[in-house]
Amino acid sequence: MALPLIDEILCRLPVKHLLCCRCVSKDWCSLIDSAAFIKKHHANAIECNPEGDGVIINDIEWNPTDGDGEVVTRGQYCLTDLESLYGDEDEDVVEIDEPLKAVLWNAGFVGAANCLACFCKNGVKEFVVVNPATRKFRKVPSMVGEIGEWFEAALVTRFGFGYDHVNDDYKIVRVAQFTQDNPNSFHGIVVAVYSLRSDNWTEIQNVPSNVCLVTQLGLFTSGALYWLGNKVSHGLYHRIIVSFDLGIGQYMEIPFPVLPFLVPNECFSVVPTRGSLCIFNKHAESGMDVWLKNNSGEESPWYKAFSVEQCALGSFEYIKLVAFSKDGKEVLLNVGNTDCRSTTKLVWYEPERKVVKNVRIRGIPSRFGSKLYRESLLQLTKNEGLVQLTENEGLLQLTVNEQLQKPSEDKKEEKQQKKR
Repeated sequence: MALPLIDEILCRLPVKHLLCCRCVSKDWCSLIDSAAFIKKHHANAIECNPEGDGVIINDIEWNPTDGDGEVVTRGQYCLTDLESLYGDEDEDVVEIDEPLKAVLWNAGFVGAANCLACFCKNGVKEFVVVNPATRKFRKVPSMVGEIGEWFEAALVTRFGFGYDHVNDDYKIVRVAQFTQDNPNSFHGIVVAVYSLRSDNWTEIQNVPSNVCLVTQLGLFTSGALYWLGNKVSHGLYHRIIVSFDLGIGQYMEIPFPVLPFLVPNECFSVVPTRGSLCIFNKHAESGMDVWLKNNSGEESPWYKAFSVEQCALGSFEYIKLVAFSKDGKEVLLNVGNTDCRSTTKLVWYEPERKVVKNVRIRGIPSRFGSKLYRESLLQLTKNEGLVQLTENEGLLQLTVNEQLQKPSEDKKEEKQQKKR
């Protein structure tokens, strides 16, 4: 079979099958690893499923003292895909195995953007960037110098992970908050951003000092990270949404909608399949209203999208919206309670008919969280901390800088002198 025909066939396969196909021959391996094929496969995946196709499932426990309530307990991470969750049969998940399993043990989920995911370890002092589909990963260097000392002294830290489409880069944002009762004399926040392109941390200047971020994880959508926050004005706290634009490195404040009921921190979410912010407004007993941010520029910034009835789902205290179905008529919800003895579940919910269909998955923890990501062949290659990034229609491919592969003449001469 001619190689061009093989190319057309392979570019339509899922990543997990392509990884097996690399073992067929050297020609197939070279083809699948090539930048042109990765670009073509990525474009075809977006055309077939523009909303993303992979789902990360991890075990959690509820901690009401934490920002958004999710804390990873054992570091068990599993993978599945949206298409499998549409079916009526029990589905098996794929548990992440070694060597990545050891890397992610006791790691917390930070966020996912496009085809990469980020995790933190050791009290949010270590970060790892992972391609879940290929199981490749890169460890992020620690902060050094004065900025590292600030974060060591901070009692409260916030963080997030996202994709900067302006500069074609993936970034981690860390926020250290210092309050007046902190033994440190400084009062305000310090922000540092890690760039996967440059492989280093940079401090962000001109950040607001009268804003306190409430949720721990920054939620990524549409090129920015979002936190629930409180703004101090005339001695009073006002609930707002704080965004950080990864492209221009600036903060923005988004007014919080006027809602009939108090919104807990865990009821703030994003809809990755639609690039919109989402707020669940829980009624006393009857259920929840789901509010989405209007991105079309209309006068009203928020609108009520649909309601979730308590009688349909049973008892629940929090909901996370994972994805919309392909036809947009159903939503995939992660439903649970704060009681440590309760379990969480995934359900497809049709708001118009108020119909619920439980998703049956084998091999997952009793209490879990679920996040959407896009499967891709994106390569994560590192050599001495320097990388060269190439943008291919939205696909970010990291390759070793050619100057690192070939030593300069000066370095060759220096090595020869040492041998003498």
